[in-house]
Amino acid sequence: MNKFIAAAALTLIAGAASAAPATESNFYIGGDIGSSKFKAEGDSASKTGFGATLGYTLNPNVAFELSARRLGSWKEDGIKVKANALQASVLGIAPITNEFSLYGRLGLSRNAVDATEGNVTASAHKTKALFGVGASYQLAKNVSLRGEYMNLGSNKLGSGADTITVKMHQFNVGVNYAF
Repeated sequence: MNKFIAAAALTLIAGAASAAPATESNFYIGGDIGSSKFKAEGDSASKTGFGATLGYTLNPNVAFELSARRLGSWKEDGIKVKANALQASVLGIAPITNEFSLYGRLGLSRNAVDATEGNVTASAHKTKALFGVGASYQLAKNVSLRGEYMNLGSNKLGSGADTITVKMHQFNVGVNYAF
């Protein structure tokens, strides 16, 4: 499934790139930092996360993005936990002014949670739909600031009676550079 998502996203980007004018690149890279919130069984925890993005702007209203994110890492009761995500999404962009725009995000996220205690490691990997909303402000021709909220879905971890559902959300701020 992960290979299918990557292939579909790359096909979309390649097709869009062949339709773009040859004199101007619409590719951009970005980085962000934010807060990832995990909710399970009435408890919630927030962890600092960060991400890197490769994007392609098809036109002023549509962009495609591939992202890798560290949702957070922590240690509890001798167990080390890491949460990560690989994401492919399409953005619907609504320019408000020449510098300011709002956008909605729809895509897929491959969420991974890895737990290690001593020499024992357990992993859970789930592919879920994601959606988000955000705003972007153009600082210069090639540089923009972003703020966004993303919902990464409900992820069931474990099996049988030991199953718990973890809801994951993110609030991010970041910078994009178009080249």
